[in-house]
Amino acid sequence: MIVVQSTFHLLPDSKDEALELMRNMVRLCRQEHGCLTYEYYEGVTDPYRVVLLQEWEDADCLQGHYQTDHMEDFLAKLGRYLESPVSTRSYISQEESGLTAQAPDESPASEQTIH
Repeated sequence: MIVVQSTFHLLPDSKDEALELMRNMVRLCRQEHGCLTYEYYEGVTDPYRVVLLQEWEDADCLQGHYQTDHMEDFLAKLGRYLESPVSTRSYISQEESGLTAQAPDESPASEQTIH
């Protein structure tokens, strides 16, 4: 499983329009092959900070998502609602990557990302 976390810092004057664009993405992305979860979360201490958490069956499904028309449309419109660039991190779950649990005294496994 692939987990992607993206953080958006929205402009206050256009927050409602940005959230509507995001609602539409949730509806469309949840219909995609391999989409396990796709949801945006509004910050409690900063209402203009929105975090997207999405889970995909595998890297092929995620790459397919990046190639959809609705993703292209979303990215074309998103910039007008942002105060700063989006930050994104992608992770492979340990179950899928074959990593095993570590003892507390072992050094941490290296972080794996997919972009």
